[in-house]
Amino acid sequence: MRHRKRRSKLSMMTSRRNATMRNMVRDLFKYQKIQTITARAKEARRLAEKLITMAKSDTVASRRRVYVYLPDRDLIMKLFKEIVPLFKDRTSGFTRIVPLGFRRGDGASLCIFELTEKKIVEKLPKKKKEKAKQGEAKAAAAADKEAKKEVAEAEKKVREEHKKDETKIKTISKAKPTMQEEKFREQAKSEDKKLADKRGFMKNLRGLFRKRGDR
Repeated sequence: MRHRKRRSKLSMMTSRRNATMRNMVRDLFKYQKIQTITARAKEARRLAEKLITMAKSDTVASRRRVYVYLPDRDLIMKLFKEIVPLFKDRTSGFTRIVPLGFRRGDGASLCIFELTEKKIVEKLPKKKKEKAKQGEAKAAAAADKEAKKEVAEAEKKVREEHKKDETKIKTISKAKPTMQEEKFREQAKSEDKKLADKRGFMKNLRGLFRKRGDR
């Protein structure tokens, strides 16, 4: 018998609907409140309160049951250690839906889906934030100076080692040319002379022909 089993399908397939509900609950536990459509918030409210009631008994079995819906170890630790202790005195009513009106365009009703008990996050005033930023900047500058000093010292050490190596290196005398190298050099010189003589002879011939033409 399906008595009191009515659920809104949200015009989605089952897999997509389950994924959206889990994502909404994950964001709710992470940010403590989210803005969404009222129909989706009503469906996600069931899952969120179910998981909080499961997490009230901090056992291995309950952690495994919650992990089926939220496969995120960090988020499960936050649920068991930070969120559940806020609801010690409550047996139900862990979430709240606050209407915001209708969305412009499609007219969907909007709402804020939030936890009834929230962890207070202290916000530092501007002066403290500026001081903290200045302190971080000073620490970063000091770290940069130390790094530059270390680099300069390392460069000095490298230069000193190079100087020591240069003093140790001995100048190697140039080897004398062999007989074959001397012969090759003499042949090259003789060939250069022959080419120079041929060029001079051709120049003289050109001069003679020019003189005859002038006549």
